[in-house]
Amino acid sequence: MKTSLKEKIKKSWNWLWNSDSLLSYVVFLAIIFVIIKFIFLPGLGLIFGTQLPLAIVESSSMEHYSLQYNNNDNNYVLCDKTFNEQKFFSKEEYWNACGNWYEQNTNITKSQFENFKLSNGFRKGDLMIIFGKSADKLKVGDVIIFNANRNYPIIHRLISLDPIQTKGDHNSGQLNEEKNIQQSQIIGVAVAKIPKVGWVKLFVFEHKILSLIILIIIIIIYMLWPKKKDNF
Repeated sequence: MKTSLKEKIKKSWNWLWNSDSLLSYVVFLAIIFVIIKFIFLPGLGLIFGTQLPLAIVESSSMEHYSLQYNNNDNNYVLCDKTFNEQKFFSKEEYWNACGNWYEQNTNITKSQFENFKLSNGFRKGDLMIIFGKSADKLKVGDVIIFNANRNYPIIHRLISLDPIQTKGDHNSGQLNEEKNIQQSQIIGVAVAKIPKVGWVKLFVFEHKILSLIILIIIIIIYMLWPKKKDNF
């Protein structure tokens, strides 16, 4: 007797959830990937009104921390200032370190900056939630994400609307690509962040060989791990 489609689906579902085989795990992960890539993210993008509803921060250009860029150097940098330790800068401390640039190059004041969304910046590895917004509704202080003919989009703070310009909170100045941004380049506006959840993807992309070695070790351990036998 032919197996009905319903029975086949039920059998496959049972295999995915209850099988202890390596293949079932691989198939399950592949299905999850397809659902996220081709159903969840496009659906979320449709709701949020943007082609990129979620974005992982891939650089430190929006951090309000003093950071070390040379392991052989004991200096830690924020904007154009140097410090002797890595630390987070409060709004007051940040303006003392970086406010001079805004006062000289923009009309942004300290009180305005402190009331911007995401005024404490965000860190590499954070996951940003992006909403679509037309250019005529953008405001100075918004954090936008835009295409800049790079391997990945730039996510920086708006400091001017005419022309559209941005700057990374951590940076000492502007990149050339953000001094005259076209409306067509803008992907959306960051409205919230989920800290650190993007680090898994960043680790895999930044340490491809190490990630592959870890995966191989996990597979070997799984294959050698004693299997539980059913009792009849």
